[in-house]
Amino acid sequence: MTRLTQRSLALLFVVAPLLFMGCSSSSTSKIDAAPAAKDGPPAATDVLNVPAPDAAPDALPAPGEVGPAVNPDAAADKLPTPGDVGPALMPDAAPDALPVPGDTGPAVTPDAAADKLPTPGDVGPVGKPDAAADKLPTPGDVGPVGTPDAAADKLPAPGDLGGTGGVIGTGGDAAVDSSAATGDAGPVATVDATGDGNADGGAAAADAAAPTDSSGAAKDSSPVACTPFIGGLIAADLTLTKACSPYRIVEYIQVNGAILTIEPGVTLSFDGDIGIEIGNSDTGGLIAVGTTQDPITFTSSASPPLPGDWGAIRLFDGTMPGTQIAYAKLDYCGADRSGCIVGDGVSPSTVTIDHVTIDHVGADSDGILEWDNDSNFVITNSTFSNIPDGQYAISSQASSFAGISAGNTFNGGAMIEIAGGTISSTASWVDPGTPVAVTGSLWLEGLGNDNPVLTIGAGMTLMFAATNPPVEFSVGFGGAGSLVIAGTPTKRVTLTSLAPSPDLGDWVGVEVWGSGAAQISYADISYAGSDGVSGGGDLIVENGNSAAQIVVDHSSFTYSRGYGIYVDCAGPTVTPQTTVTLNAGITYAHNESDPTNTGDPSDNVGPGLNGPNCTIHHHH
Repeated sequence: MTRLTQRSLALLFVVAPLLFMGCSSSSTSKIDAAPAAKDGPPAATDVLNVPAPDAAPDALPAPGEVGPAVNPDAAADKLPTPGDVGPALMPDAAPDALPVPGDTGPAVTPDAAADKLPTPGDVGPVGKPDAAADKLPTPGDVGPVGTPDAAADKLPAPGDLGGTGGVIGTGGDAAVDSSAATGDAGPVATVDATGDGNADGGAAAADAAAPTDSSGAAKDSSPVACTPFIGGLIAADLTLTKACSPYRIVEYIQVNGAILTIEPGVTLSFDGDIGIEIGNSDTGGLIAVGTTQDPITFTSSASPPLPGDWGAIRLFDGTMPGTQIAYAKLDYCGADRSGCIVGDGVSPSTVTIDHVTIDHVGADSDGILEWDNDSNFVITNSTFSNIPDGQYAISSQASSFAGISAGNTFNGGAMIEIAGGTISSTASWVDPGTPVAVTGSLWLEGLGNDNPVLTIGAGMTLMFAATNPPVEFSVGFGGAGSLVIAGTPTKRVTLTSLAPSPDLGDWVGVEVWGSGAAQISYADISYAGSDGVSGGGDLIVENGNSAAQIVVDHSSFTYSRGYGIYVDCAGPTVTPQTTVTLNAGITYAHNESDPTNTGDPSDNVGPGLNGPNCTIHHHH
C-alpha cells in the first residue's frame, strides 16, 4: 500500500488532533462546527429583547442571539442561527456541552457507539474523547487502552499514522501494514492512507453520509468495518463488499479451499500482470455477480491504463460448480498472453459467464480462452471489443463450443476460434453472430458404441485455416459419428478457407469414414480438396466399401483442388456399399476435376460415378 503524501509537521500537528476527536475503533468522524457564541453579561431584571445578547431568557430572542455556550437552550430559538445547537429535535454539528435527549453526537458523523442512553463509564457524546473508558486515559485518547491511540506515539513523523519514536511503520501503522497495532496513531478505520477513496481497514468514505430522520436532521449511523484486502491466498470464504470498494490488488488472488464472493458495484484494480486464480491447488469457487445498474469492474491500477496491464481470471480443475461471472467488466487485461478469462481443466457446466464485457485486451491474448477439452464454459449475452489482431474474442476446443450462445456481441470484426479437438458426445452448435475460425482438425467420433450427432446450426460460418499439414473435418474415423449441417434457404451454412486470399485446396474438406454419416442441407463448401483429384474434394467419402450414408440437398461444392464430392465408386463390387443420395438444388463450380467448369455431376462427383462400388441416387 502506498504511503500518504507527506505533509509538513506544522500542518500535521494542526490536523491530527482534529482527526482523533470522535474516532472509534472502527469508524470515521468529522469535526463539529464551532460552538455557539457566548452572550454578554446578564442584566439582573432583563426579560425583554435587548440589542446585545445576554444570558437571561428573553421573551423574544435578539437578532444574532444564539444562547449561552455553557448552557445551550436548544428549545429557546424559533429558528437556529449559524453555530446554534438547534432545536432539541434537530441534532447538529455544534458540540453540545449537555446533549439534548436523543442526540447521540454530531449528525454528520456516523459513529459506532450511537447510544440512546450512555453506557456505564461513558462520559459524553460520541463526538468527544471517551477518556473514562480507558484504564489510564491520556490527553487526546480516543478509545480504550486496547485500541491504538494518539498518546502512544512519541513523535509522529509527517504523514505517519503511528509508530513509536516517530519512525513510520515501527509501530505497525495503517500507512505501511494496513493493520492496527499497539503504537498506532489511531484505528486503521480512521485514515485513507493510500488516497484511493477507501478508508484503509475500516469505514469507506461513503459511510460518512448519514440518513435523515423525520425532522430532516441527519441521524447517526454505524460505519462498515472494512478489513484491508490487497490479494494473496484465500483459504476461508470471503466477501468483497461495495462499501469497502475500490480494492487495490497487489498480490495474485489465489482461492483454494474457499469461495470468493464479490458484491455488485465492487471495483478491483490490479497492479502489473497479477490476477485471480480459482481452484489451482484445492477446490475453490468464485461468485462475482453484479447488476445492470451496479456492475463489477476488474481493471488496471495504472494511470493511464493500457491494454494488457493486468493478468486474468484463471479457472483451474478445482473450480467448484456454480462459479459465476455476471454483469461484470474486464478491462485492460491479458498481460500473460493467454486471455482475460482462462479455463484450464474446468469440468463441464461448472462456469457461467453472462453479461460480461471484455475490452482493451493485451497483445497475444484472447478475450476468453478455454484451454483444453474440459473447459467448456457457458457464455451468454456478453460483449467483446478491442480484441488484438490475430487473436480471438473466444478461443475454445471443439468440445467446448456448444456452450457459446447466439446472444453475444462481437465488435470490430472479433471472431471465435475452435482450436481443433474431438466431439465425442451429441452437441448442437448455434450461430454465435460472428465467423468461427477453425485452426485445428475436428474429429467427430464416439467412444465404444456411442454415435454422437453434431448439428451445425443455420447461418454459421466455419473458416478453416490454411496450414501445413492442412486442417480436416473428420466424421466417423475412430468410432461412429453423424454430422448434420442444418442450413435454411435464408440462413445457409458456410464452410470455407480462413486465408485472406483463399485458394483451391486450402483445407482437406469434410471427410466421412466408414462409421460415419452426413446429412447436408443448404450449405456452401469451398476451397477444400487438398489431396487433389487422387483423393480430394470439398466432401469426401474415404471408403467406398463402407456403410457410410451421405444425403445432400440444396448445397454447393466449389473451388476444390479435387472433386466437388469425392467418392471412389470404381472397382469390383463390394459389400457393404456406400450410399450417396444427391437431392435437388446441388451445384458445382470451379473444381479441379472439372477444368471446363461444366458443372455436371459426372465431372464433379467421382471418380467412377456410376461404378459398382457405391450406390448413388440422383434426385434433381
